[in-house]
Amino acid sequence: MNYEKILQNIGLSKSEAIVYVSLLKLGSASHSELARKAKIKRPTLYKLLERLKEMNLISESFVGKRRILVAGDPHVYIENKHAELKNFEQIIPELNLLLNTASIKPRIKFYEGIKGIQKLYVDTLKDKGPILEFISLNEINVEMENYSKNFYIPERINRRIPIKILISGSGRTELINLKTAVHELREVKIIDKEGKKFPIPLDCYVFGNNVGFALFRKDSEPLGIIITSIEISTMMRSLFNFIWEARE
Repeated sequence: MNYEKILQNIGLSKSEAIVYVSLLKLGSASHSELARKAKIKRPTLYKLLERLKEMNLISESFVGKRRILVAGDPHVYIENKHAELKNFEQIIPELNLLLNTASIKPRIKFYEGIKGIQKLYVDTLKDKGPILEFISLNEINVEMENYSKNFYIPERINRRIPIKILISGSGRTELINLKTAVHELREVKIIDKEGKKFPIPLDCYVFGNNVGFALFRKDSEPLGIIITSIEISTMMRSLFNFIWEARE
């Protein structure tokens, strides 16, 4: 197993990874012993040690008057990383707000194929707020039906993200039954039982400052877009809420 490569993937430089793995193999060592094992010059080693000490991956100790280097427990580093990621996750809404207000021009992302539509679905779960959805299940692509049943719906519930759905046509397929269910954090209203007076040929999601459109009918090439815009998302949210309240 390439330990150095894995350590690079979680934040260490190549040289830092080599030094740390070398010290793990030695257990403890003097500066000169570690430099030989890692095949790194001592001046370079001293520079690398400063950062490795900051990450709690290496510490110094004394055996008598002899100063030695000791490899730290990697669990400490991982726990610190978890804490850093948790802190970063907490400020994501504020960072997104800065991103979304940096320019009044809407940002658009395109998705192609079934895998692309599945990626669009995952993106709707990145915002912790409630999701609003317009949908028709008529002629739904079988792969997307399976994906919704086995991944998207359970994942949304697991993340505790509520959803409101306006449906044109039936809310049932062979695999899916879209109905109001408190335990699934879902509220549903039918706007057109036959799906003919008010057809909805696209799946539309409103979440955060985003509006997503996904086309996944059996007779269509799967494609989708997500538009990030405060103005557009506000308009679509207002339209959804207007229809929702009219169905009381």
